[in-house]
Amino acid sequence: MTKTDNLKNMLRPKSIVIVGASGDRSKISYKPISNLRDIGFEGEVFLVNPKYEEIDGYPCYPNIDSIPDNIDVALVAVGSKYVEEVLHQLKKKNIKSVALFSSGYSETGEKGQELEDRIAEFSNENSIPICGPNSLGFANVKDKTIVSFSTLEIGDYDPVAFITQSGALGSLSYTSAKELGLGFQYFVSSGNETSVDYFDYVKFMAQQDDIRVIGGYLEGARNFEKMSSAIDLCHQNNKPLVLMKVGNSSKGAEAASSHTASLAGDSNIYRNYFEQKNVVQVSDEDELIDTMSVFNKTKKSPQRGGLAVVTQSGGAGIIIADQSEIKDVQLAEINESTKEKLHEVLPPHSTLKNPIDFTAQVSQNPQQIVDSTKITLEDPNVESVILYLQMTDERFLPIIPELSKVAEETDKTLVLCWSGIKPETKEKILAQKNICWIPNPTRAINAVANVMKFYEKQEQQLDEVSYLVDHDNLTEKKDLKELDEHQSKELLRSYQIPIPNNFSINHFEELTDQFVNYPIVMKALHSEIQHKSDYGLVEININNHAEAQEAYEKIISNWEKHFPEHQNKEVLVEEMADEGVEVFVGCVNDEVFGPCIMFGLGGIFVEVLKDTAILPAPLTYNQASKMIRSIKSFPILDGERTGIQYDLKALTEVIVKISEFCAIHSTEISELDLNPVIVHEQGKGVSVVDAVIVDKERDLEKVNQ
Repeated sequence: MTKTDNLKNMLRPKSIVIVGASGDRSKISYKPISNLRDIGFEGEVFLVNPKYEEIDGYPCYPNIDSIPDNIDVALVAVGSKYVEEVLHQLKKKNIKSVALFSSGYSETGEKGQELEDRIAEFSNENSIPICGPNSLGFANVKDKTIVSFSTLEIGDYDPVAFITQSGALGSLSYTSAKELGLGFQYFVSSGNETSVDYFDYVKFMAQQDDIRVIGGYLEGARNFEKMSSAIDLCHQNNKPLVLMKVGNSSKGAEAASSHTASLAGDSNIYRNYFEQKNVVQVSDEDELIDTMSVFNKTKKSPQRGGLAVVTQSGGAGIIIADQSEIKDVQLAEINESTKEKLHEVLPPHSTLKNPIDFTAQVSQNPQQIVDSTKITLEDPNVESVILYLQMTDERFLPIIPELSKVAEETDKTLVLCWSGIKPETKEKILAQKNICWIPNPTRAINAVANVMKFYEKQEQQLDEVSYLVDHDNLTEKKDLKELDEHQSKELLRSYQIPIPNNFSINHFEELTDQFVNYPIVMKALHSEIQHKSDYGLVEININNHAEAQEAYEKIISNWEKHFPEHQNKEVLVEEMADEGVEVFVGCVNDEVFGPCIMFGLGGIFVEVLKDTAILPAPLTYNQASKMIRSIKSFPILDGERTGIQYDLKALTEVIVKISEFCAIHSTEISELDLNPVIVHEQGKGVSVVDAVIVDKERDLEKVNQ
């Protein structure tokens, strides 16, 4: 049994021991005792502190040796310098899991990291999962369990699990969700994740039959395989995963690293990866709670369609319509039959096209709100409805139960956005457990858009990786150390990457012994020279032998000028590629995701506009095709302006093959840069005219210099 197999003992315990418990109500080590008492924990509770015989009716033991064996979880409320000794004592009592509250580990520096490493080793060797250290703890409201020193208001709960790498942000989210009528069934503060990874908790929640949606606050993943398998399990078990990924700016990433020693990784990789894996990534705390609430409290429409807005305010309808376009969600085309039915029940001056504006006149007859909402939901073109109301509390209060009935009877997504209401109105709305209430228009459309896009992608077939390269016929895997451009290109050619015909010469006289198909390009060949054109070491558009001799002499002269220490001066001779659109295909080896493939157009689109897409390798054909189409400048490749269609099929195949190459060489490669890759007209393929491969060893030498 592995340590993560014991998460059930941790998160659904029948027995708990608190080491370092205090009877002093002013101390933080008393709070876990009162939490268990107040929530009504039905299992056994044992305390360890030689000063007491009992606290609040729970038995208190003088030392760990005195407690019973086989307790499910130990809450260790002692300073970090005592933790190791306590853990070894608990091991002798066959403890099944541990929660560490204290700070003073990797987030504090080298000594703290060494302590944390030893705790991780203890956990791995003994298969004892540890929550934390530096953790707020966890709660399982359904089972009346709270292992935390935090003051969490326990009450009604929904089938929602929440996991956070920030205890403070997590507790704020817990409170914010309560205010929106959403209660977390599970709450986990993962802390430094010395033993149990963030996505170990996600995997556990994905396997719980009584959980409908999983959400959380993520600073950075630590293990790509765990993250990938946990996300896959969420999809297999039909549980949406909604994440607020922070650390996206350079300063944010730096703060994330110092906060919980997370590897924040590259925000673009996370964004593209989550998009590919259909993980809902949100921008802020409100969107996180709102989106989880829509998933939890509304239904998935049996067919995909558009969004309908039924509104008391024309302005609010416009806000939602504008934001739906930004979020790439279509407004539904209301059919004529629906319009006729709406005309029969709404005030005379109502707008019957989407957004459907029934105006303030409905305050005279609130039943019109219920009837129009029900009619709109029945439209076959409609997948989701946002009903917007504003103030008018007293007049609209009687229709709240009616709206609850509509939500109960419909098989589509219905969200009530009622703004500017009094506390007692909000209380009556939240008392109807099946009404999803969001307080303003922008928040409502953001959450609904997230849910609609999730369901749309959910129905798309997830394709498996199928290699385009015949790996059985590849030449023997080559050493990537200090490859020059010619060697790099020959290696890529073995992966069926289209490279123009080329050869190398050490003296110009060797050119006469070769068949030369002019025009050609000539370049200096040396593994240490990265940007050859900056030093005058590249000559292009060479059309005959005389021009070739002149170009060769220029290259050698500039070489001797800039790099006099180089003894061997080998020159690459390569056929000039036909014209086309220049793109780049690259690879970076990320600490979390491993080799990641990057694509974009060349020139200003890369340097200024940062118009790129990036995904972990290897890629499927469909993933590579979507990657090409995802960049803002795709219309240039698609011939929208020029009328020229370029060979997107060949480009897609090159990206897939490069991704296969990088995946196979993941332990050796640090960076790969194919720039430019020229995409020719449709049917004429692509040409990789420049290639640089940086191995990890050479990259490490650069860092250490």
